Amino acid sequence: MRKAIWLSVFCLWPAAALAEDITSAYTRWDLETSCQQVENGDGYTFAGAWSCPGHGGLRMMAAVSDDRSFVGFGKRPAETCAYGRTFSRFNTALSPVEWRLKAGKPFAVIQRWRVSTDDEGGSMTWLVVTALEGDEACPVHYVAGSYPEANAQARRAADNLAEDFDCATDVPTVDSTVGADGIDFISCEEMRAR
Repeated sequence: MRKAIWLSVFCLWPAAALAEDITSAYTRWDLETSCQQVENGDGYTFAGAWSCPGHGGLRMMAAVSDDRSFVGFGKRPAETCAYGRTFSRFNTALSPVEWRLKAGKPFAVIQRWRVSTDDEGGSMTWLVVTALEGDEACPVHYVAGSYPEANAQARRAADNLAEDFDCATDVPTVDSTVGADGIDFISCEEMRAR
């Protein structure tokens, strides 16, 4: 009997260890206090670009143009697919950023965005799950802030989708009960070809 119990504990241990291996780290950022401006605005629609704190040797790059945020992650974040994408409606990327880590190494990022819904000041939030794939970073999944257990759903999407996602050819997915207005569901290759 004791041998059977030991065997079942031994067989379950690797799965438990793998489940515990994924953790989160958070980075707070603010364009005025914790980020360094690396590109000045043009006085019209482009407000500028900033290099912001990251995690595990990776940086975050944020830019604002025409009241829309653009955010990239990695060693060269401004060259990533994520940095070239935003919502079509006016929006703001929010702090903090959640880094999903496996054995302490970032493999995905979750960031909340506030996106306008109308011209009267209405807005909603979205969680954007971004895969970190070598020198590339790209959106993998979108979760509407109103979706049931949105934070937990975004973490599940990061943990289950990000590592196998091909940034070049795969298309992001969505969890939403309100539709996905203002999101381009296209691959990075297709985005860059436009």
